[in-house]
Amino acid sequence: MKIAIIKRNASDSPNMAGNDAAILESVAEELKSRDAEVTVIDGHAPIDADIICHMTRTGSTLDKIAEAEKNGAIAINSAAAVRRCSRIALMQELQKSGIPQPEFTVFENDEAIDALPYPAWIKRGDGWSCHKNDVCFARNLNEAKEAVAEMKSRGISRHVHSKHIEGDIVKFYGIGERFFHYCYPDPDKSKFGLEKINGAPHHYAFSMQEMRETAFSAAKAVGVEIYGGDCIVDKNGSIYIIDLNDFPSFTAVRSKAAYEIAEHITKRYIEENERRR
Repeated sequence: MKIAIIKRNASDSPNMAGNDAAILESVAEELKSRDAEVTVIDGHAPIDADIICHMTRTGSTLDKIAEAEKNGAIAINSAAAVRRCSRIALMQELQKSGIPQPEFTVFENDEAIDALPYPAWIKRGDGWSCHKNDVCFARNLNEAKEAVAEMKSRGISRHVHSKHIEGDIVKFYGIGERFFHYCYPDPDKSKFGLEKINGAPHHYAFSMQEMRETAFSAAKAVGVEIYGGDCIVDKNGSIYIIDLNDFPSFTAVRSKAAYEIAEHITKRYIEENERRR
């Protein structure tokens, strides 16, 4: 079993580069213990592997991974699934699949948000959050327009207005349907500290099984096998997905996740070989 591991570019990993690298290193060690031939490469190197385990979001590297998939390689996550995790694509996929999420509006002209409710979240529409101002909390229309103007100054033309929901932020991590973990975030260890907007958690009661099934359904909707995300639990226990990420750093459960990821990869390799016989 030849495995190529590709790290995430530091520019796509704000304040998390060390954690992102650490999970891949742990996964590599777990795979080596299973006698896998593991090679760590960058996005420019040729890919010669049965399985590509990667965290990349770089367009040219995703193109290369997609080509390798056409030639028979297994990519975890697939290039297409990673692209479906970009902001607008993700929200539209969740909407099509009926996954609960805050109401949202996609817009390019900031006049389109004049009549929308506040407070709200203004988010960049393309790609992923790589800058502290890619996701902004707007208490009113003026703050919303200021957020849009700042994004436009960085060349971002498509945006999302997302309804603000009061409640607890809960992080979750998943590996296929074999592993699920949730926890309340530490605001001091987040990318940009946005969890502080919702304040300290109230620990509203909710169904863990419902959260698990919602996370699995969201992952299935976009096609990711290794994923993490954030949801809001309101005072009634209702759960809303607010973000879903391809291959997070699993910081809170790195050792366990590394083992489970290696198990998942091994199982996928065996199943694919049996299917091709």
